[in-house]
Amino acid sequence: MRRWALARLALALLCASLLPAPVMALTVGNVFVSYVDGVPRYASQRLDASYRLFIRGDKVTRVARKSSVTVDSESRQRGRRHLTPLIEHYARVHQLAPELIAAVVGVESGFNASAVSPKGATGAMQLMPATAARYGVTNADDPAQNIAAGARHLKQLLASHHGNVALALAAYNAGQGAVARYGSRIPPYRETMLYVPAVLAAAARGSHQ
Repeated sequence: MRRWALARLALALLCASLLPAPVMALTVGNVFVSYVDGVPRYASQRLDASYRLFIRGDKVTRVARKSSVTVDSESRQRGRRHLTPLIEHYARVHQLAPELIAAVVGVESGFNASAVSPKGATGAMQLMPATAARYGVTNADDPAQNIAAGARHLKQLLASHHGNVALALAAYNAGQGAVARYGSRIPPYRETMLYVPAVLAAAARGSHQ
């Protein structure tokens, strides 16, 4: 099973590098992976001999699954400056690392608070309508409501997966049901296998800035 999953990961990364839009580039550093009881753990450096290079910096491809809006560098930086106070506030409220929330926002929407996906996901943290309703969001376009609900959802996913950040992110991307179906492992979906290390790498970079 583990060998099959690794093969699927390698194939997914290779295919992603060959596909046209909607694949987008995200600048990151190296990402390393180590497996403990079959569960992948990612890091921005080789923490011990069990870690292998998973993605070589400085670019990793990611699927623009949610936002149909292209965000240029200037708009991204402007959006980040606007959203950072909200990210930091709700990180304190929910006792999360602000770098993690910022990384989710960056990968999900490119810090575009007005992003809307073809599937109906909305805002900075790309909330699906059912998720927004679960957390009492009345206006998913409102950055404060969107980030408050997204951070709360991420907090609950972390609790559900006993603090395993990689699995919580996989559930954020693919849904809790998908993670459960694959035995509490990252589902072998191309999008999810790219999404998890992209967010973790962005969070690691943010923590060193």
